[in-house]
Order: sequence, then structure tokens, then C-alpha cells
Amino acid sequence: MQESMIEQNIVITEPSRNLRALGRNALAGKWKTAIITVIVYLLCMTIPPLVFDSLFGVNLGNLFINDGYTYGIDVGLYAELYNTMPTYSILSGIYILLITGPLTLGLTMFFLAMFRKHKVETVDMFLGFEKFGKSLGLMLFQMLFIYLWSLLFIIPGIIASIRYSQAFFILADDPSKGIRQCMNESKAMMKGNKAKYFCLSLSFIGWLILSSLPATILESIGHIITTNAFIVSLFAAVGYLFIAPVTAYMFSTMSGFYEILAGHLIKETQPAPIPEDVYALEQPEESTDSSFEPPAEPPVEEATEAPAEEATEPPAEDPVETPTEEPVEEKAADAAEVAEEAAEPTEEPKED
Repeated sequence: MQESMIEQNIVITEPSRNLRALGRNALAGKWKTAIITVIVYLLCMTIPPLVFDSLFGVNLGNLFINDGYTYGIDVGLYAELYNTMPTYSILSGIYILLITGPLTLGLTMFFLAMFRKHKVETVDMFLGFEKFGKSLGLMLFQMLFIYLWSLLFIIPGIIASIRYSQAFFILADDPSKGIRQCMNESKAMMKGNKAKYFCLSLSFIGWLILSSLPATILESIGHIITTNAFIVSLFAAVGYLFIAPVTAYMFSTMSGFYEILAGHLIKETQPAPIPEDVYALEQPEESTDSSFEPPAEPPVEEATEAPAEEATEPPAEDPVETPTEEPVEEKAADAAEVAEEAAEPTEEPKED
């Protein structure tokens, strides 16, 4: 990856198309699981609030009622508008406040693990509830900082949202970190990367518009069929499920963006290596393979060296042994003959 270090943080200079390619590579063969997980996330975020609003909600048109004053609108038209106004319940607000943080953390953990080539399942999305308090606190801190910066103007609010965009990834990567630590590390990581993050997010705008068309069409059909606000909202919620593939694509790409910022990504088209705890399970197989290699080498060396020694030793021994053994035997035979000749003359005179 093309990257440079400024004040001990990585500044990404890769074009957005290469970063999106990382997200697609991580989703290869896992699109179905990722889309189902996002659909479950969207259903958890939309259906229960609709049920609470329909059962316990109050028509928002009541906020504009002023002793029967219709604000210059015909009474019949005003009544029709009142009936189409959505209802709102404080229970739905509490529900969204309580589950947004844990579900966001769980979804972030899911896509971060998937990007690292770990085995993931849809139920892993609910792992964020194991850190319920910390995820809720991190969401509230993010909302507070973004809101305070938005009071200045909309642009500072957008910059603040980008500045703290990596907080949930940091917490998902290391749940032992504190809320302020995640916020500060995200702020440090995004130094020099805010423009790149904004351009990367903007590159998905076409897909987002295209995927939101079914929701618009279904909502229009709901208005034609009935004036019930709950049914119309239900049609729209079903239509927004078509945004799931794009959401999965974005989360996977942003996981790769974080991996680069954290220094975990080594190669351009491959995710971070498998952690040590997973690699330790495969290590015995490598040790068994290496144990069979050393015994294979000595037989090759012995087979090659043995013939060489046998071929060189016989010629060296034969010339040396034959000359030394033959003269010794001949000298012994000559000495025996000389002794016999010397003994014969001495015995003949004694007999005569």
C-alpha cells in the first residue's frame, strides 16, 4: 500500500477504487452471510420501533393543534394530513438509544473478523451486547462531540463525525480499551486522512441512491393502498432491506481502511495475517512435517559416498600388498634349501 508516516500515524494515499477492491476481496465467497447479517441488523433497528410507535405512539399532528385552528388549510384536507402523520412513542426512542451502540459494535466486530479471514456467523453480530455499557457510552460520546461541533455549522459536524469514525473499530479490535482512549486514538489516526475518508464514503453515493429506489417505490405504493402510517412505514422498511448489499460493501471497505490505519495490513490485496491464537492450532502440523525432512537426507549421502570409497580403495591396496608378500615367501624357500644342502655333507662322512 502507498502510505507515509506523519507524526506516528499512517496517511493513506491509495485511490478509493483500490480501497473498495479490498472490501470486495474480503467479501468473496461470504456475500450471503454478510447480507443476511446486515438484514438482521436493519430489522432490529426498524421493526421494533414501528411496533412501539403503532401501539403506544402519539400522532405528531397533535403538536400543531391549536384549539381547532387549521392554519388556513381546508378542514377536510387538514384531517387527511393529520391521519397520515406518523406516530411516535418514547419507548421507541429508548429502544433505539439502548441497542444502537451494541449492535453497531457487534456489526463492526463481524466485518472486522470477516476481513481478517476468520470464520463468522450472523449471530456474531450480537457479541456487542457483551460490552453493552462501553458500547453505549462510546455512542453517547460520539453523539455529544458531533452535536457540539454541529452547533458551529454543519461542516464542523461532518468533520467531527469523520474524526471519530474509527472509535468503534478500535473498540472492536481491543475491547479492553476505554471510551476516551478509543476517541483519542481515532482522532490521532484520522490526522491527514479525513479527506480520504470523505472521498471514500462519497464514492458509494451512486450505489446508495440506486439501492434506495425500492424503498421509495414501496413507500409510494403504501400511500396508494392505505393511509395508515404504520403500514406505509412497514412498506418503506421492507424497501430499505435492499440497501443491505451496499451496507455490507461499505462496512467491509471501512474495515480495510481501519486495518491500514492500524498498521495491520501487509499486502495490498490481502487482509491482515491470522492472529497467533489461531495460528497456534496449525503449528503442530508444520512441526510434524519438518520432523520427517532430516531423516530423508542421510540415506542420499550414504548412497553416494559408499560407491566412491569402494571404487578407490581396491586399486590402492593391491599394488602395495602384492610386492611385499611375494619376496618374503621366496626368501623363506631359499633359506630352507640352503639349510638342507648344509646338512647333507656333514652326515655322509660319518656313515663311511
